[in-house]
Amino acid sequence: MKNRFIDSIWPVFLWLLFAGILVSIFFYSYNRKFDRDEFENIHTAWKIKEGQKIFVDFFQHHHPFFDYMLTPVVSAYGSTVDTLFVSRYIMLVITACALAVTYLLAMRIFKNAEIGVLSLILTSTFIAFYQKSIEIRPDVPQMLTALLAIYFLFTYYDKQSLRSLIGSALFLAVSFLFLQKTFVLVITIGGLLVYDTLKRNVPFRYAVLYGGVFVAALMPYYIYMAIDGSLERYFEMNWLVNYYMSQGLGKLGSTAVLISENIVTCEFYAVGVIALLGSVRERRFVVFTICLIVLTIMTFQNLWKQYFMSTIPLVAMIAGYAIYISFSNRLSRLDIIFGAIFMPLVYMHDKGFFNMNVEKQRAQLDKVEYVLSITEEGDKVYDGDSLFNLYRDDIDYFWFCHPCVSAYQKISDYQYDIYELIAYEKPKVISNTGIHNFDDVRIKNRYKVSDRYPDLYLRVD
Repeated sequence: MKNRFIDSIWPVFLWLLFAGILVSIFFYSYNRKFDRDEFENIHTAWKIKEGQKIFVDFFQHHHPFFDYMLTPVVSAYGSTVDTLFVSRYIMLVITACALAVTYLLAMRIFKNAEIGVLSLILTSTFIAFYQKSIEIRPDVPQMLTALLAIYFLFTYYDKQSLRSLIGSALFLAVSFLFLQKTFVLVITIGGLLVYDTLKRNVPFRYAVLYGGVFVAALMPYYIYMAIDGSLERYFEMNWLVNYYMSQGLGKLGSTAVLISENIVTCEFYAVGVIALLGSVRERRFVVFTICLIVLTIMTFQNLWKQYFMSTIPLVAMIAGYAIYISFSNRLSRLDIIFGAIFMPLVYMHDKGFFNMNVEKQRAQLDKVEYVLSITEEGDKVYDGDSLFNLYRDDIDYFWFCHPCVSAYQKISDYQYDIYELIAYEKPKVISNTGIHNFDDVRIKNRYKVSDRYPDLYLRVD
């Protein structure tokens, strides 16, 4: 009787634990300060709303579908901070969908509901995951569509469903349209299909069909850019600039931080890999995750946390499996679960749940609103690096990312002179970002320091 009661209450407890984590993430999202990438994406969407052409009229170095997706939000809520919060709520909804796909994929691979819930708990408490999945960034819908591509791929392997294979190719294409970093997943899936074709596990015509559907789904946008005249600029900004950009993060250090922040989950991932490599049924999935992680580390010069968002759920699934098979006693499993999630939750709560520290976020929004209050539509502003200018035009094609300017100068004769730009465009507000000589005649006596923000200068003539 006692065991039967525990059997019935255990799944409920795990789901309640996961629900509590989701509540924590919501408060964390509501209170945490905004990343400058979030301001960058809102400003990009605002520019598109204003009729400017991405890549042609202004700089951007990631694929544009996320910015197109945000444009109706900017149109609906206007030049207000409400746009930021609504956009974050949309990211939470997309993240919830990604977690639902995580559960479905875990069920597809392991056929076990408890492993599915453990996957959700470990994914949602992985620090890199909850830090970046709440942010207004293209990595969030890219993650959802990448997970859908993986889910339908393994559904094909499980059920030999041609529709699932086509669905995987379509979602892979959509994921690529959100962010070009999806090409790592493209290579991984392509390699898997080639291997299985050679092993006669996948018919050759199916592999060709997969590639054909993927390319066909991408072609309309590339044809549009060719007609529109933006294809060359797209290639330069999305591929060459990113390739030539200087390395700011060490690969070893970035990977070490990622692992150390979630050491228990990563340790059990390793245990799960070892256990599953001997399994005929799950080996394909394990090898797939290893290849995806290794390719990600090898490919990118700068390993930002968001680059791992699509792989974290896969790691969590295998770690959840390892916890499940390693401990038959549920109390022991509970100890391991709490050990895995304790520090990530402490970090999350300390940043914006129990202490409700919203001062950094409020300071950011105050600065945004201040600049809006002292400028008018049509005025230009020099921000320098996506710090406060959301809804005013910029003075140059390169409106943020000074390393990107340096990268572009390696492939072109582009000249960037901030003093000449200020003299010509006469922005109402400038920041001290990227400006080292305020005694320059083009700035001196034409700008005064703001009485509220010492890093802002207001035009006086």
